[in-house]
Amino acid sequence: MNRFFEFSPLQLKIIVALSGLLLFLVGYHIIRDSSNIEPRSLKMSFKVGDDDTRYSPTFQVDLNSSPADSLELIPGIGPVLAGRIAAYRDSAGKFAAPVDITRVRGISPKLYEKIKPYIRVTAW
Repeated sequence: MNRFFEFSPLQLKIIVALSGLLLFLVGYHIIRDSSNIEPRSLKMSFKVGDDDTRYSPTFQVDLNSSPADSLELIPGIGPVLAGRIAAYRDSAGKFAAPVDITRVRGISPKLYEKIKPYIRVTAW
């Protein structure tokens, strides 16, 4: 029987666990406060391919002859936009230039700049 201030074994386990947690938190704060780097001063950012002018897409999709499921291969174009592009082409006629895709609802000039390397328009 343990006579350490008359604590039960369960109470001793709880005291040891809380003491360990307290030591861990004190150590964490000491390490964090002694660091010269502020947590919010670290700004990690990177860009993937957007500003790399050496990169060229491996494919181009023809807006006038491609079905909707092929239009979904264009980055940034999902099934809804692909369906809108195909519906616009069927109702308004063929695209004369790639920039004409901005007439489709949901294709903003910003999105057009992103997808421009992946699209082409053929007259036939």
